[in-house]
Amino acid sequence: MTALQPQTVPVPVLDVDLEFLDIVTEWDVDTTFHHWRPGIVVPPTFRPAISPRVIALANQKGGVGKTITALELAMAYAARGLRVRLIDADPQKAALSAWLKETCYPADAKDRRTLRDVFFGEATLRETTYPTVYQGLYLVPSDPSLGDVENATPQQVFSPESLLRDALRADTEDWDITIIDSGPNLGKLTVAALVASDDVAIAVQDGGLEVVGTGSVVTTIKTVRKRMNPSLQVRAVFFTDFKKDSLHRRIGREMNKAFPDALIVPCRESTQAGWASLGKRPLRMHTPNEKPTLDYDRAADLLVAPKQKVS
Repeated sequence: MTALQPQTVPVPVLDVDLEFLDIVTEWDVDTTFHHWRPGIVVPPTFRPAISPRVIALANQKGGVGKTITALELAMAYAARGLRVRLIDADPQKAALSAWLKETCYPADAKDRRTLRDVFFGEATLRETTYPTVYQGLYLVPSDPSLGDVENATPQQVFSPESLLRDALRADTEDWDITIIDSGPNLGKLTVAALVASDDVAIAVQDGGLEVVGTGSVVTTIKTVRKRMNPSLQVRAVFFTDFKKDSLHRRIGREMNKAFPDALIVPCRESTQAGWASLGKRPLRMHTPNEKPTLDYDRAADLLVAPKQKVS
């Protein structure tokens, strides 16, 4: 891994006077709709984790906001002076690596190692970790060839479910936060991300009731916890493109009931998110004061305690 970050761009800290959501202890279903305001649900027993921390983003569907959630959380932690590594475990062309392709070194794709090389024993995790132009933010890229892992034989990829966990343990670099963006299915790559993580965050949209109760992602998390990672816990549910309407209020209530120990984070809708994606820029850099940027920023502090400065 290249130690230096040439031409780094500082990630801005947000103004504390901006329109952040309120912090509440349960989802409000009693206030009349006209006066109702959504808030970030923080259960009374919830406490921020201490870094270093590995967080996986998961759902069994694509297009629910996993990638933007992973990226904006990472940018929020980088803004706090933390050393953050994003691992792209999604083989889709429109995944995290496509967003950060122009900001990652080396720029020449033919010289770049990817997460596939780690799974097939052709490179270490350290050798596939590249700095981006954003200060404190590093990326383990992927491409569609990562999908080969799903059909690999045991001779090609030994124990794929635990391989990423073992690669993280073997990496002696110091990372404050590692965020793994998993793919849109619950195959070997997503299981590997869950096995490697301390926490899992679920991203859902307005059709997201399938994650409640017997949803496939919940079942997979329970299986991974039982068999390979007993400490894994759902620490947050991110409700992307959140709108103030009756449907979203109802789904928020159902999510709060289904995940009573997790943060419930409404990430307010924004037309700028699409423009940021087209421009291959994080929303935080494209429009720092946009409402979803504020929601991800607040959630970052709630998930992991701010780094203490040594005096």
